[in-house]
Amino acid sequence: MRKFAAAGVAVVALSGSLGFATTEAVAAPQGDKVVQVAQGAVPSCVKVQKTTVDAGYPAYKVTNNCSGTKKLKGVFKYGYDSACESVAKNKSALLTSSQPWVDYDKVVTC
Repeated sequence: MRKFAAAGVAVVALSGSLGFATTEAVAAPQGDKVVQVAQGAVPSCVKVQKTTVDAGYPAYKVTNNCSGTKKLKGVFKYGYDSACESVAKNKSALLTSSQPWVDYDKVVTC
């Protein structure tokens, strides 16, 4: 019986020390690059309305009244943002999250 108890203590001690060994940060390989896209405020010529789509998913309806195409993205709290969408002059688009529990935050350029 003591052999099993000793083996159990050794397993717990070993797994605990292995847990500490895995907390080191690992750097990305030198060939990988992280690209960050600057996001800015939506121009005043873009009309933004909060709405919902199928099954109550929150969405932004954006209408581009600007002189050219705008790339826009819906930002949501507590979940995934929408994809970056190109919205042509005098056109509208729905910017939605893929999660129903999100809340509205803002629309940005991307």
